[in-house]
Amino acid sequence: MQEERLLSVVVTGAAGGIGRAVCERLARSGWQVLAVDRDAGRLVWTEQVANVAAFAADITCAQANQDFIAAAEEQFGGVDAVVLNAAVPMGGTLEQIAWADFEKVIAVNLMGTALGIRSALPALRRRGGGAILVTASTHGLAGEIENAAYVASKHAVVGLVKSVARDVGWEGIRINAICPGLTRQTGMTSFLEDPAIDPAIMGELVKGIPLQRCAEPDEMAAVMEFLVSPASAYVTGIAMPVDGGAITGSGLRGPASGPGNY
Repeated sequence: MQEERLLSVVVTGAAGGIGRAVCERLARSGWQVLAVDRDAGRLVWTEQVANVAAFAADITCAQANQDFIAAAEEQFGGVDAVVLNAAVPMGGTLEQIAWADFEKVIAVNLMGTALGIRSALPALRRRGGGAILVTASTHGLAGEIENAAYVASKHAVVGLVKSVARDVGWEGIRINAICPGLTRQTGMTSFLEDPAIDPAIMGELVKGIPLQRCAEPDEMAAVMEFLVSPASAYVTGIAMPVDGGAITGSGLRGPASGPGNY
């Protein structure tokens, strides 16, 4: 009987938060994981986790994307899935944000993602098919005040995913986007988790979420594992909100925040 091979995955933006959580979750499930981040020093945690190797790379560089895909193929014998999770936040209205910062957000969140997809596709073809998962955002599904560059980049990413899904589905390659809502231990909440910040601010934010709390990184990782695994073999081209129901409403009224609060 032929021995069943281990599945292998590349994860970018793997230094912390959602990226680290999905690396650790997939590793526990038996995947071989290449954890990629620009800052090698923030990948030291990989030394303590079985089945996870580290690779330092800047995703805005085309050659770097090709290099980490090649490294995964060499180390694991092929690539079954690629999780393109790296992104940068940047607040401000279109008039407020420095143009260099606007360009940086587009370079990382959109161009870096596009380069990752371009580099992943040949490797997945060599494997006979596979999955790509892009971390978008609920901000890629709706507008948001004072966040023009980030919102624009994530809307573009969602459109890119849908377009690529139609181009490559016939080859057995699936591509989806996950759209996280407010999630702890990420750039979305880091400023709110500072002990010096009034916790009432976070309380006000979660009032707009039907589940009345932030997500944990591993809750995102659980959905991400499904979307790259064979369990979602007939799922492609979607942008899945994982946001506790935050974007379900019209915005005219908040959700009920407890019994009788309607």
